[in-house]
Order: sequence, then structure tokens, then C-alpha cells
Amino acid sequence: MKGVEVDPMNTTFAKTMEILTYIGLVVMIVPGIIYIVTGIGYVNTADAVENWGKSASEFWKATKGIEVHGYSWFLNNLTYFDCLSIIGIVILAITPLVSMIASITKADSKYKVILLIVVIEFIVAIVRPLFMHVTGH
Repeated sequence: MKGVEVDPMNTTFAKTMEILTYIGLVVMIVPGIIYIVTGIGYVNTADAVENWGKSASEFWKATKGIEVHGYSWFLNNLTYFDCLSIIGIVILAITPLVSMIASITKADSKYKVILLIVVIEFIVAIVRPLFMHVTGH
């Protein structure tokens, strides 16, 4: 029986996605469980539950009295488990980007152009909150 041949670009993309997904899940779930069990976090669990249905800007005003801009609000608070678990979410969010970058090296030239365009779009979406006022209004 003949085996299925898979393009190296697809294999690289899939393997990168798999590895980073597992890493992201562990980095998200372990601190998240510790936060839920202990209740010790940047935002206490009672405040989070009470304000769950609010937009992001309303949530931060109600729970911390702050306006959130960019990423500093959690990067400055990585000693708290709820903020630390966000690193896992960040890993999951950038997993497709890293996978596309990894697969570019194995792609045919016609796919390299498409992948490069999508990579640029991803990067713009990532840095946009650093340069523009973006909140959950």
C-alpha cells in the first residue's frame, strides 16, 4: 500500500501548530487553575464574575479603575496567576503566525507570497493596540 505524500510546507505548519498549541494550553491552564483555586490574582474571582458581561473597558473601570491601552496592563502584573495565564493565550494567538513563518521556508514561491501577506496582516493586528486606542467599546 502506498503512503500518502504530504507537502513539507503543510507538515511544518502542522507540527509547529501542534507543539505550540500544547505549550500554550499548559501555560494557560496551569496558572488559570491555580488562580481559580486560590482566588489570588490581579482581579479577584468575585469581581470577575460580577463584571463578566461588561465590555473590556467597562470591566477594567469597574474592577481596577483603569483604562487599558496596549499590553502593559498584564505584562506589568505577571506575578499574578490570572495575568500569567494570559501568556498561554498569547502563545495560542501567535501559533498560526509562527506556523506560517516556519512553513514559508518549505513553501513553493507562489505560496511564499500568500504566506508573507498573511504574516504581515497578523503582525499589523498584533502591534495595532500599541499605536491606536483600542478597547472593548
